[in-house]
Amino acid sequence: MYTRSFPVSLNPGDPVREAVLQAATARLDEEFGDQVQVAVEQLDRIGPWVFLQGTMRATQAGRPYYAGTIYENKRADGVMSDVYVALLKKTSETSVDDDPRSWRLARYAIGPTDVAWLTWPDEHEVPQSLFGF
Repeated sequence: MYTRSFPVSLNPGDPVREAVLQAATARLDEEFGDQVQVAVEQLDRIGPWVFLQGTMRATQAGRPYYAGTIYENKRADGVMSDVYVALLKKTSETSVDDDPRSWRLARYAIGPTDVAWLTWPDEHEVPQSLFGF
């Protein structure tokens, strides 16, 4: 069992990182196909919880392309950022950490213009330190 009470970064090359990223970005794939990827700024774990914070980028570099999505008007109206955040939870203690199916998306926010994850620690009983506050 994973028992640390402080966040641990999931670094590049870590198979758990790859599994978590695959699970975390599945929602972006549903929304944008293969047009958007995430530049990871924070990917930390405490116990069964992982928090991802990153910046959405176009797969060909630059800002994401939102045309044809529900986000196109939000961007045009200036009520959308390029931020993507996700909170994931391991599905069970016996599931394998490096299998994307072992992680479920508990919450996410695409393009928030505020700190959308501010209430997540209380809502999901997750240590605030996972989010950096």
